Amino acid sequence: MTMKLLATAALICVAYSSHASTRLDEHVFSPDHGIICDQRAGFCVDRYGISMAFTKEFLGQAAQDKMMNMINDVGAKNFDTSRYSFSNKVYCDSDQQACFTDRYQEQQQENYSQVLFK
Repeated sequence: MTMKLLATAALICVAYSSHASTRLDEHVFSPDHGIICDQRAGFCVDRYGISMAFTKEFLGQAAQDKMMNMINDVGAKNFDTSRYSFSNKVYCDSDQQACFTDRYQEQQQENYSQVLFK
């Protein structure tokens, strides 16, 4: 019985460690596959775009409030959450399901695209 419990505990530890945060850049990290957060820019994204829920979960209430204020300042109709740039200039377009070196480059940023869209 004790061996069975130890084996189960070991499997749980392995499962949780496989979802460990992955650092993509100094301020950009992936807390889980399909999510990227930018501490400097103050938002998190998933395959659909900027996510208020993930921003709150991984960066906190203050980051979510700041992002909501930015959206409210320009108006929700004028704020496209599906296209965004991280603080390191990497640009992602959820409609294209791809990330690029920056907004004006066609060179794909494979690490980011793999995390978000694959």
